[in-house]
Amino acid sequence: MCCALSPTSEITRPAGAAILCVDDSENMLIICRAMLEASGYQVFTASDAAAGLALLKHYAIDVAVIDNQMPGMTGTELARQIKRERKNVPVLMFSDSDPEPASTAIDFYLNKKCGPRALSDAVAALLAKAPR
Repeated sequence: MCCALSPTSEITRPAGAAILCVDDSENMLIICRAMLEASGYQVFTASDAAAGLALLKHYAIDVAVIDNQMPGMTGTELARQIKRERKNVPVLMFSDSDPEPASTAIDFYLNKKCGPRALSDAVAALLAKAPR
């Protein structure tokens, strides 16, 4: 089903919009990086929630794109942690979870079956709405 920050002194702000992608599938990270970089974004990838949270501490991330079903910490738990650390970072869950997880920490849900073009469009929409 297709659905539709202020940096601290120790956080590095990359040029352009910075997107954090967290997914335990290396292939999905490659696809997300290729599609989002082709759209002009700087992309940081992590293969688990802990690595994603470490990147969030070091970079001024503009949007987090996360999977739901990951070992250790689910995407829903990760979304809540992201909002605790940076409440203004929009969280886009890009997953094949069914049914769609219910969480106020998730700003947008997109099923992976919608494809990478839909991912790029959803990131652009979140960036357009996000406070800067």
